[in-house]
Amino acid sequence: MTDTDTMTQEYPVYEHDLFAEDALLNPFPHYAALRELGPVVRLREPDVLALSRFQDVTNALQSPDILISGEGTGFNRFINQKVPEPGVLNSDGERHRRMRLPLMKHLSPVALKPMRERLRTLIDEQIDTLVGAPTFDAITNIAYHLPVEVVSELVGLPAEDRMKMIRWATASFNVLGVIEKDGEMIPELKEDLESAMEVIGYLRDLDPDTLRPGSWSAELFQQVREKGMSLADARVSLRAFVLPSLDTTINAMGNLLDNLARHPDQYELLRNDPSLIPSAVFEGMRHTSILRWFSRFAAADYVSGDVFIPKGERVMILFGAANRDARKYPDPDLFDVTRNPADQLSWSAGPHLCAGKHLARMEMEVMLEALVNKVARIEADEPVRLRNRGVYGIKELPMRLFAA
Repeated sequence: MTDTDTMTQEYPVYEHDLFAEDALLNPFPHYAALRELGPVVRLREPDVLALSRFQDVTNALQSPDILISGEGTGFNRFINQKVPEPGVLNSDGERHRRMRLPLMKHLSPVALKPMRERLRTLIDEQIDTLVGAPTFDAITNIAYHLPVEVVSELVGLPAEDRMKMIRWATASFNVLGVIEKDGEMIPELKEDLESAMEVIGYLRDLDPDTLRPGSWSAELFQQVREKGMSLADARVSLRAFVLPSLDTTINAMGNLLDNLARHPDQYELLRNDPSLIPSAVFEGMRHTSILRWFSRFAAADYVSGDVFIPKGERVMILFGAANRDARKYPDPDLFDVTRNPADQLSWSAGPHLCAGKHLARMEMEVMLEALVNKVARIEADEPVRLRNRGVYGIKELPMRLFAA
């Protein structure tokens, strides 16, 4: 189908609110329903067009000149409003490339390789304190551990600000979604919106002299002094270092730990064959996608296969739904560490591929390396799920580790 004149704008409609509590806690039945309704589905709330199938989502992410990010990537007017210094996520074209450049210098696989042993030592020491201990919360005791250390040691933020960053990162993702009802701010989201604004102010006013010498953030400000980088660009790039390096990785680790506890056969496969660890990381990201969605704006008519989106429409890109598409992955609801879905979309694709993907992979891999060496069995109680409107994760995960 290529003739836009024959493409009606009468899309199938999905009536259920994806931001309702039941959908936030268990989105997977909704993802399946959307995939079956058609390649493009109209949502009632918010009033957007949704893409949920793997190939359609992949194609959309590879079309940044039409489905743009510069009009905002959220689903409310506060987050999508035009600002003088938009972040990396909300930029297109040359500005986006310029903002990503300082990130990629430090976040490429080659640049990260020397850090692996340091991360492995940190997680080894932490796992040693937990093996055989009474029930503990795996989120605060394992999932937080490496991302928080990265923000402190590598990014170089003052130690006293690290835990604030976790709160700010969680809030920033939560306010991506619908935050008003009947024209009024949803009360429980007002504080998160204030936190999302607070982190922008914090980074705007951050004193470069408080940053750890030699850290990534200190180098950004050195480029301001020595290489003509603008102060505004440095602060925007710093924001992109910090927020994604925390919340998404923490939740990815939490989801993976939960999956391994609930699938002891899969954990045993890893113990018997540690070479499956990279595959297990990809499968964890695919099976229990941390990233629910971002939005794009159609700057022109978009046509790809059976997908037609008219100019001026806002589009919901459903990463979590695409990762469970049976058209791409056989038995998609099955957690299988031998699958190795390296092309899964939890880190997005195209120009907006997550800059921290390789760091997150490394952190998850060294966590699994420590576990399979030291832990014979993982047990977990029922998790307390986040009601976050941007990411699918776990707030609390009671766990026990049994020594190998």
